[in-house]
Amino acid sequence: MNSRGLSLIGLLVTLVCIVMLLSFTLPALRTATTGITPQGTQAPNSAWGAAEMLQLQALGQAILTQNMLGDSMYARPSDVSGTEDRTLDTTANLYSLLIMERFTVPKQVVRKGDRGYVEIDDDYSWAAYSPRNGVYWDPSFVADLDILSNVSYAHMPLTGRRVDDYWRSSFSTDFPLFGSRGPENGIDSLNSVTCLDGGWSGRVVFADGHVDFLSTIGSFNRQWNSRADNLFRIDDERNGADAVLGFSESIDEDGVTLQWD
Repeated sequence: MNSRGLSLIGLLVTLVCIVMLLSFTLPALRTATTGITPQGTQAPNSAWGAAEMLQLQALGQAILTQNMLGDSMYARPSDVSGTEDRTLDTTANLYSLLIMERFTVPKQVVRKGDRGYVEIDDDYSWAAYSPRNGVYWDPSFVADLDILSNVSYAHMPLTGRRVDDYWRSSFSTDFPLFGSRGPENGIDSLNSVTCLDGGWSGRVVFADGHVDFLSTIGSFNRQWNSRADNLFRIDDERNGADAVLGFSESIDEDGVTLQWD
């Protein structure tokens, strides 16, 4: 009588085939989901990358829409407060204001898979809004990359001539407003959480609303003062006319203190 079934050798061969198949498919699945390649670089297309692009695009379109409704400038904490106190125009206050005014929501400003001290502000208080008491955003919203941040994305510092030129509907195709964080002074570094395998890549939304994936800092080709404009460094300390992305930790009469990664 013939017996049918799996032999031990057949079972082992099957398991080896499954392991080999997984060794090929899991890295591809990881790249397709997170955008991180087996070499540690950032792929332009992935599920997390698509979500990041949509978040930035929505943020850019939101402030563009506000401007189209008749306001000459995009929302700024110093303007909305009625004080014209530019020290209020920090990253924490800016994003908290944008959330309070319904341009975005807390989960939309946190990137999936962010490698820094970043988490969604699940307790954002819209009830804190009280113009009578001079409260126009939730002051408990934080953006400190050394301790904790409720936002992932860098933005154009609200200082200098760049505010008058670009914090409005300029429709510039090469001036960035929001984007992925980067390394200090635009220098690729293994010590930066924004540099995979020592090199930076990310997405940037420009003043005309379009989003680009940049594979290196050097792929940002805007020129300032006849030279390359570094995306993560203030190149025009005096006038603040250059493009730069970062976190404004504080602002005073001497300028802005930035955080990058």
